[in-house]
Amino acid sequence: MNPLPDAGRRPAALSILALTVAAWTAVPLRLALPGTELDLGFTLNNTVFVVENAATAGTVLLALGSAALRARRLLVGAVVVVGAHLLFQMGTAVVQLVLGARPDLILGTLAEIFVLLVVATGALLALLLRDPGTARRAGVVVVLVGAVIHTLWTSVLLPVVSVVSYGSLLPGMVGSLLLGAALGLLVVAAAALCGWASPTTRRIGALLAAVVAVLGLLAAAGSFGVLGAGYAVVQILQGVLMLAAVPCAVVAARRLAVAVTPDPATVKA
Repeated sequence: MNPLPDAGRRPAALSILALTVAAWTAVPLRLALPGTELDLGFTLNNTVFVVENAATAGTVLLALGSAALRARRLLVGAVVVVGAHLLFQMGTAVVQLVLGARPDLILGTLAEIFVLLVVATGALLALLLRDPGTARRAGVVVVLVGAVIHTLWTSVLLPVVSVVSYGSLLPGMVGSLLLGAALGLLVVAAAALCGWASPTTRRIGALLAAVVAVLGLLAAAGSFGVLGAGYAVVQILQGVLMLAAVPCAVVAARRLAVAVTPDPATVKA
């Protein structure tokens, strides 16, 4: 793997990790939902099923940011994480098919497998292609396709399919789902832009992360009375982690800008 020059690689990697961990807090958020009682049986509250589905967004963000940054250790780590996640999802699909799960649940698991296969392909392209520029572009495009599919499927299509199978859509549900999808796509864009080696893209990524973080913190303020203190505290942690990506991305942009700007003292008149 031939690296690309990037004076801000380390802070950019920190921004990607902050976004990833923020997305992985979807796991404790799911566990903190009132009335959630986990088990190891063949139910919707199966611990493995809940954790692997809630963690997919973070896994996808890690692969996307790593492909954009193309730092060896981060990218290798992303490939390992995506591969392990894919194995868990495949195991879930086998159990569902053997024991006869509901069609919408099987469809959801198969969609997750498809997304992770696409994401794994993109991460491997970014890691293994010889030309660094081609590797970065190919990896980001492929992983980005998987990230968009995952966001739209989990935020809009899967909830609609699940609700329609039991009845009709609730008033205002579509608008709420579309808002959630829009926020998810903003985070996806932030991960890609924070990793890309350009001062402008990293500043835009920092801005998008800040917007999502502030909206998340505002939502947390209204969760105390509705979903309980535990849920709200995790939401606040998620917003803080998202905000942590902002200064890292700004520093990464500044270091890269300084590195590519010629020193006036060395420029001949």
